[in-house]
Amino acid sequence: MDNRNDGLWQGGPWEQSAPAFPDPPAVRIPAGRTKSSRPVLRARRQRRKWPAFLGLLALIVVICLSVGLLERYVTSRTSFRNWSWEPGPYYEEDYRPQDAGLEDTPPSIPQADTGTGVTVDLLPPQGEILSYTQIYDRIVPSAVSIESITSSGISAGSGVVLTEDGYVITNAHVVAGAKAVRITFHDNRILPASLVGFNAVEDLAVLKVEATGLTPASFGDSNTLRIGEPVAALGDSLGYRSTFTDGIVSSLDRSVEVDGTTMVLIQTSAAINFGNSGGPLLNQYGQVMGINTIKIVTEDGSAEGLGFAIPSRRVKYVADRLIAGEEIKPGVFGFTVSTVPLTGGGLELIEVEKTSDAWTKGLRAGDVILAANGQPVTGIQDLTRLKLSLGAGDVVALTCLRDEEEFIVDVELVGP
Repeated sequence: MDNRNDGLWQGGPWEQSAPAFPDPPAVRIPAGRTKSSRPVLRARRQRRKWPAFLGLLALIVVICLSVGLLERYVTSRTSFRNWSWEPGPYYEEDYRPQDAGLEDTPPSIPQADTGTGVTVDLLPPQGEILSYTQIYDRIVPSAVSIESITSSGISAGSGVVLTEDGYVITNAHVVAGAKAVRITFHDNRILPASLVGFNAVEDLAVLKVEATGLTPASFGDSNTLRIGEPVAALGDSLGYRSTFTDGIVSSLDRSVEVDGTTMVLIQTSAAINFGNSGGPLLNQYGQVMGINTIKIVTEDGSAEGLGFAIPSRRVKYVADRLIAGEEIKPGVFGFTVSTVPLTGGGLELIEVEKTSDAWTKGLRAGDVILAANGQPVTGIQDLTRLKLSLGAGDVVALTCLRDEEEFIVDVELVGP
């Protein structure tokens, strides 16, 4: 049932209504053309030494060729995950860009223990609003650089320290297909990483290093963000460590198709470039509100400030289950509601799937959802944000109205 123009909101992996604006383009990286979208970084760090003039000339040629190839192969309908890569101690004399086909493949690195009880804590805004300088000073000890070594080269990304004893959160595509992963910390320690958990669909991974005394980041609740609120991004943009950029929250609950999967993301105008993947998106209190994951680019440069981050609510749900060693199962309510709230609040049920728990519990078309888990439902965004921290098997208490009588029913989310 197509609901793009009928004013209804229904099923799908996220039960997210189709936006009124054109859908953002899907992430597409043509096979064999990855070199154009992953420019050589830190070219001056080659082992071979050249006279200053020749070195400068070579650098200019490399930059021009990289930009030319990038513009040739990245089309105006392409969005991509922001990768960067560079020569390093591994394969330094014969490196190549990482194959895009490896992006869904878990890294073949040592497996860390699961079921340790570590979780992501989402804290309310605390203290005074910080200046950008203060935000940077607070987060930079918790930001890390991640290098993934594969059979075809080295890719680089960013990450965030979760615990003082070595848990790190990053994007799945940063470490996908790696044979070894090493993490550089703020104090310049470089440590090999093992894998706690990996989920390509959610684009999140949890790594572990043997360390103590690290500085964990503070995670906030992405549901407290508001459009127009100042935010900042931190990461290794184009290989430049700890690059800090500012912007605002451009949109919330933005549905973006990424590699065939619809993700609900935070849109920001803060510059997100190659190498920012896995780094934090920060609020005015220096809290991590999301993990940067993609940007949208165009051949003619007409798209600017289109960066996206995974909301911290979803990061917590996924990371907690990866650390616990549990399977991540997207869940849906199993009903269709009107996208137009009723006068006084609430959403009317238009259709209830007979295979859903909502149907089993007695919900029918015409019922009105007034609240979910005690929180008023004033629009579909309330249900969407609630589901960021839920999956199949989780239960939601829905306060409903039928024939002017209120009742509460516990509905279990089912797999899509």
